[in-house]
Amino acid sequence: MIIIADSGSTKCDWAVVDGKKEVLKIRTAGINPRLISETEINNIINGSNELEFIKDKIYEVCFYGAGCASEKSKNSIKSILKKYFNNAKNVLVKEDLSAAVFGTTTEAGVVCILGTGSNCCYFDGKEIHVKQASLGYSVMDEGSGNYFGKKLLNAYFYNKMPLELHEKFKKSFDLSLESVLKGLYENENPSAFLASFASFLIKNKSEPYIMDIIRKGIKELFSNLIMCYKEELKTKRLYFVGSIAYYLQVEIIEEAKNRNISVRSFVRRPIDNIIENMKTIDS
Repeated sequence: MIIIADSGSTKCDWAVVDGKKEVLKIRTAGINPRLISETEINNIINGSNELEFIKDKIYEVCFYGAGCASEKSKNSIKSILKKYFNNAKNVLVKEDLSAAVFGTTTEAGVVCILGTGSNCCYFDGKEIHVKQASLGYSVMDEGSGNYFGKKLLNAYFYNKMPLELHEKFKKSFDLSLESVLKGLYENENPSAFLASFASFLIKNKSEPYIMDIIRKGIKELFSNLIMCYKEELKTKRLYFVGSIAYYLQVEIIEEAKNRNISVRSFVRRPIDNIIENMKTIDS
């Protein structure tokens, strides 16, 4: 059996395939080697009873993950996976942009990840091209879950939210100073911690104050990241991958239309399509 994983910073989706048939889907916490230690990664993998049940039957592993662009990160994940799936004869590790492409399109186009973090690339039909390197949640990631989480926390602690919204936000989360500081500076995965607040933003889109935050974030995403591919977008379509993009489709399409950009599709979880698309793309 083959196991394919698509991991962001918050969650990791695993699909077990026997021949051409998908037989099992598993979800664990996100595995990003740039944000969490090897010990924590081992804990996540070893903590899954479902992975434990099938690990000895796996002969090939394909892992696509956030934070896996560098050789150091790839080798770290590969080493962990080889030890865990000890009967696997082949272990492939690639960055999450590969999964985003394979789970979205077999045709040329610009593919944007918009989940816990954000990233973008151009797929020419065979190769992936990246024009703008990502510096992650602390500097970039416009329009992402962690970006919106930062905006909400900022507005809450600076008392910029309308009173009713402020109280609603307060009741939705543990916003004690101690809890928030711990999440930001002691948590193994501060990006995922920040992104956890994005659910409030999506649930309260009807509030003008929230909609203003959303529109500003999407504008920054297009201006700083997507428009790096403006030449390609003159003839190719734009594809989105990730939960934030999935829930903000209307607002994203609105901004795209303002820029005369055609949006082809939104895929919430690449793993839903990646197996079928991989049959036609040589990874």
